[in-house]
Formats: sequence, C-alpha cells, structure tokens
Amino acid sequence: MFRKQRVDAEQVSTQEAALRAKRLVLPGVGAFDACVQALQSSGLRDAVLEFASAGRPLLGICVGMQMLTSGSEEGALPGLGLIEAHTKRFAARPGLRIPHMGWDAVRWTHLEHPLARGLGENSRFYFVHSYCVSGVPARHALALCNYGEEFAAAIVRDNIAGVQFHPEKSHRFGLQLLNNFATA
Repeated sequence: MFRKQRVDAEQVSTQEAALRAKRLVLPGVGAFDACVQALQSSGLRDAVLEFASAGRPLLGICVGMQMLTSGSEEGALPGLGLIEAHTKRFAARPGLRIPHMGWDAVRWTHLEHPLARGLGENSRFYFVHSYCVSGVPARHALALCNYGEEFAAAIVRDNIAGVQFHPEKSHRFGLQLLNNFATA
C-alpha cells in the first residue's frame, strides 16, 4: 500500500535497520504471545521501545496495536506497555459472531489528529479480530467502533498509534490513513 502511494518502505529485520527508519509499522497477524515472542526473539522488541521513546512515529496494526498495550487475555506475555490499556476477548453475545470480520464504521474522536486527516463520519475499515483493546483513557482513544460493545478501533499517545483494523485491506480509507502516517 505504501508503494501504491509512492512512499519508500522496506521490511526491517534487525535492530539497526529499525532504528535507522524514519517511521516504523508494527504489524501483527496471529496470536498475541506468538507475536510478542517473535518480536522478542528477533531482537526487535528493544529496538521498537527505543524507537518509540525517541519520539519517532510508530504505528501498530491489528495484533501490532494490541502489542502496544500492557498485555492480552489471549496470552501470558506482557505487551510493550506503550499505551495505557489492555487487550481482552470479545464477550460472547447472542447473534454476534466472533471473530469480528468484515467492514465496519469507525467514529473518529479526535479529528484534529494528523492520523485522522481526511477521514470522517463515513469512514469504514476492514476488521478481522477476536480480541479488542479496552480500558483506553479517552485522551488515547483516537477512534471507536461498536461490535456488541464499544471498543477502541484506533489508539494514540504522542508519537505512538495503533489501529485494530487492517488499513491495507480498507481501500481508500486505509490508503488515506497510511498516507497520513507516512506524511505526518
């Protein structure tokens, strides 16, 4: 998606490469503990923490967003603890299928934030997740979504942001968000 927007992007796999980056995207697909363990065993956990503490732009996507929190009910390993929140499983409700999968509307709570530029009330994103971030202080909840319960669809603290949805699968809205991240 970055290439489609003519944004130089490369996959990094070493601490040195991560620390040289201007911006960093922390993706995550799969189970929380497996993602945290992969980050730890690759040596990138410390690099991500150092990158974030230096005030450089960091974006977590899906489980990457969940890893920004203190931890998850899905596993036993601690998250990065960069944003005050916790990840929990969606509560079972009659008629509610888990995982939350498909397109859903997002309500931006801080439209003045650079990541939300050009995204308004009619923005929709593609979700695939069984766990959601909860307990996010209002000042860190950048966008909300409702799937049987309200949850944080996007979180932010200073230079650190995360989105639960998949911008790379969210067509023009996802392109806008990734462009906002790349140019902010």
